[in-house]
Amino acid sequence: MAQWGLYCLANDAVLDWTLAFLESLRTHSPGVELVVIPFDQRVDRLAALAPVYEFVLLDNPDLFGSLDRIGRSLHPGSHVGEKMFRKFAAFHGTHDRFLFLDSDIVLLTDLDRLMDQLLASPSDFIYFDTSPDWVYADPAFRRRMRQEFASKEFAAGAMVSRKGFLGLDDLFAVCAEADRLRKVFPSGVFDQPYWNYMVDRKRARVAAAYEIIPELARGQWAAGPVDRPRNLRAKAPVTRRGKVLPFIHWAGYRCNHKIPNLDLFLHFRVRAERSWIRGLQCRYRFRSGGLRSTPIRWSLRRVWRELVGFGRALLRPDVLQRMTATLTRRRVP
Repeated sequence: MAQWGLYCLANDAVLDWTLAFLESLRTHSPGVELVVIPFDQRVDRLAALAPVYEFVLLDNPDLFGSLDRIGRSLHPGSHVGEKMFRKFAAFHGTHDRFLFLDSDIVLLTDLDRLMDQLLASPSDFIYFDTSPDWVYADPAFRRRMRQEFASKEFAAGAMVSRKGFLGLDDLFAVCAEADRLRKVFPSGVFDQPYWNYMVDRKRARVAAAYEIIPELARGQWAAGPVDRPRNLRAKAPVTRRGKVLPFIHWAGYRCNHKIPNLDLFLHFRVRAERSWIRGLQCRYRFRSGGLRSTPIRWSLRRVWRELVGFGRALLRPDVLQRMTATLTRRRVP
């Protein structure tokens, strides 16, 4: 078994994100073992990609059932809130050490080299970014967690840890405090406050990736600026204020033409299409802003209509006369 493995959470509903993630992974780290945790039962199209990108879908219905019940108790009536806790399955998987990444991420570096350095640290839990406004909403509670537990208030979309660091008992303990915690956690956020609360209460060895590797950027959120020029084809490092971005994360964004740093996403998303015509269609969908309203057939018909219209315009008698007159004048010495 490899020294470490990679997990992500995905389903067919986020296939555009996932295709860019998979393509970037296999571009930079072709040999990394990937396990995809199914967000729910909608994984038919995702499963068809498994032999192409060499990953396995985690199959643990008993564990998923327990995690879904926990998610349902913490976020009743919310399908997303219920299923987000499935990422906890990484602590019960096959790898003793692991990296978890959300699927709305594009990788920009070799994960093997990155993990070699991170795993040399004695830390129990390593995070890549912070998100203070989306962890503890109540100022007094936040102050207490910082003072008593040295809370890092990390973003839960990317983390390095080990098997068994968090167990179902930790989640059940959180469920017992759910009514109190809802009053101090921000609304509209599902799993991130609970991850932080569990890790804080452990009083474990927690570190940031940029503390272990100083050349790494302090944040990977896509809304931040990215240095230019960059050459993705040459696999040159992508930087932010001179620091290396190991990946870029579109947390909180819908997958459409409005996302920041669209070119980074499109570089890998287009490459996931195996024919040039589908690649052009993919680029057109995002560049034109027609992701949801422009099916492939419709857009191809539109292109064909434009070409036909252009051809007909050239064949109009008045246009042909003007073109003939222009060419005649140019030939006269």
